[in-house]
Parts: sequence; C-alpha cells; structure tokens
Amino acid sequence: MSCLTKTCCDKKLDTTHLRKEAATLAGSVVGQAEKAALWAAPHVSKAAGGVARAAKDAQERLEPVVHEARYRVVEDYIPRAQRAAVAAQAAAGTDGTLTERAQRVAVAAKSAALEVPVKKQKKHRVLKTLGWLAVAGAAAAGAYVVWRRSQPVEDPWAEEYWADSTEDEAGYGISPEDAQA
Repeated sequence: MSCLTKTCCDKKLDTTHLRKEAATLAGSVVGQAEKAALWAAPHVSKAAGGVARAAKDAQERLEPVVHEARYRVVEDYIPRAQRAAVAAQAAAGTDGTLTERAQRVAVAAKSAALEVPVKKQKKHRVLKTLGWLAVAGAAAAGAYVVWRRSQPVEDPWAEEYWADSTEDEAGYGISPEDAQA
C-alpha cells in the first residue's frame, strides 16, 4: 500500500475533476441500469409465466407416476418386506448351528419376498342379493305373463256363438208343427 501512496503523492491530482467524472459516470450507470430494468421487466415476467406453466405441466405428468409408485410401495413392497421379516424371524428361532439357521433365514426371507400374495376378493353380498332378487323377479314376471295368456279371454260385449247355433239348428228345415200351421 505504501507504493500507491507514493505514486499518488508524487503526482498532483485534481480531486474536484475526479469527483465530477465519478458523478457523470455514476449518472450514466444509473441511466443504463434504468434502461436495463425496463427491458428486463417484461422478459422476466414472461419467463416467470413460462416457468409456472412448465412446472404445472411437469406436476400433471408426474402425478400419476408418483401415485403409482406410492401405491406399489404401500400395497406391494412394504407387505412383502413384512412377510420376509416374519419368515426370517421364524426361521431364526429353529434349532441348528448358526450357519444352518442363517441359510434357513435367507431361504425363508427370499421365498416370502418373492411370493405373490393372493388378494382377497370382496364378497359383495348386497350386490349378489340384489342380483338374485332381480332374477327371481324377472322369473316371476315371466311366469305371470305365461299364466295370464293361458287364461281364457271373455269379452262381455261379444255374442255367445253357441246360443245362436242351438236356436238355428231347430229352425232349419220345416218342423211338422210349422207345417200344419
């Protein structure tokens, strides 16, 4: 630092001139900064909107993947690990040397982890009951229709055809009593 002071001290500097130049330089820097801020403001807001859209699109695309991964972990991996741990613990509790037990533990854990569990099927008792009631109702309705069609149909306005036929049979031809009259 002593080097700088010697140089400054040897030369006679005009401090007022330096202050004026620094003020004009600061003014021009402020003007350029304002221009840069005016130019950057719309670009930054446009970029922020683009980033927001891209983030939303990425979230929509990744949401099913994350949901599927969570489902697999909760429904598949954790139960398999629990079954493997239980099988390993049961195998470790058997008699034998340490190496034999370790081998049994490894085999039991591997088989329990690779075993595909059979999911319990829901019984759906209410739906089965409603289905059987619908089948029984349809069968009863069909039986009623068949029974109803097999019944004789009587028309109260129709003439009795057999009554006319018995009267007409007697009127065909001339009876002896009609002939004498």
